[in-house]
Amino acid sequence: MKTTPARRGAGMIAAGALVAGALAALPATAAHAAPSTTNYMCTAYGQSMDAKLAVDITAPATINTGIPLSLNGPVEVAWGDTWTNFVRGPAAVKFHTASATAPVLVNGVPLATPAKITFPAASLVVPATGPLVWPGTITLPAIPTTSGGDVEVKLGKADFAMNVSLVYSGHKPTDAAIPCAVSGAAPTIASVDVTPPGTLAPVAALKAAGKVAVGQRLTASGGTTNPASSVSYQWLVGGRAAGAGSAYVVKPADLGKAVAVRATAKRAGYVTRVTTVNVGKVAAGTLAVKGKAKITGKAKVGKKLKVKPGKAAGARVKYQWLKNGKRIKGAKGKTLKLKKSFKGKKISVKVTYTKVGYKTVTQKTKAVKVKK
Repeated sequence: MKTTPARRGAGMIAAGALVAGALAALPATAAHAAPSTTNYMCTAYGQSMDAKLAVDITAPATINTGIPLSLNGPVEVAWGDTWTNFVRGPAAVKFHTASATAPVLVNGVPLATPAKITFPAASLVVPATGPLVWPGTITLPAIPTTSGGDVEVKLGKADFAMNVSLVYSGHKPTDAAIPCAVSGAAPTIASVDVTPPGTLAPVAALKAAGKVAVGQRLTASGGTTNPASSVSYQWLVGGRAAGAGSAYVVKPADLGKAVAVRATAKRAGYVTRVTTVNVGKVAAGTLAVKGKAKITGKAKVGKKLKVKPGKAAGARVKYQWLKNGKRIKGAKGKTLKLKKSFKGKKISVKVTYTKVGYKTVTQKTKAVKVKK
């Protein structure tokens, strides 16, 4: 790869026509290089006249691969002696808006989007000496730098016609159409060295916070770089992508699996930086049960008792009725009919809450004594 200093160029291209601008390369410490010129021949009133278009663009000496090269700048048409002397008599020359597009070639390959050169409507006073100059602008598309080599930018040819009005003192404006065509080769407007992508240096280490258990929320932070980059997070469960973003809620299906988080830092022109940290193995979650289970109804022979459990979202609830602390065979429903044999006995219920991925929760109601 060649190493060159900063380049600044001035390309001369013909009037109203368009073609390409010039960007001659120069050392960073030098002034403008000698302009590269493309001539245009224009015709008005049956007369041929020359014109040049100067494109003034500053380009960097180098740019990292992956960073689009932006090249825009002012342009101006400098008319030759034929036209300038012809219109030196009028008090002013009114130019109507003119524009054209030109292909942009990067290392000889045209881009899909062309450059556009625009000259706005303007009333210009013809100078006593020197050429008549009409200022305008050139807008180029972003130049890609991913081709694997240095970038040379050229503008293809584009012809266009201008309309002007000659304004003589005390007379009505006289309109003139001036078609122009390129008569020379379009110059290079930029030549830039494309260097390998830069390196993103770590600033804050990637880390995760939160309890690694079902139902818990984990949060990621860090993974930032210098220069600043765009950082995204990816959660991995059992080695597979499980969710994106800075937060992740551990799922029941994650139980027993290893959790990790990955940070990806990206910046145009730099090598993507990827870091991963292990968070831990997923433990069973703690099932939240709101309220205590209790027995309702009259504890009297022949009556029915009913158990009211606590609230546990998504949990499966099981019951086991107890008599003096011992299991009552087959008594696993929400209700229990009190038999004569229960007289004087203490009745209670063991309530079990289960949910996939969570620890089992067991409650025991207060005992009630059965009366006659």
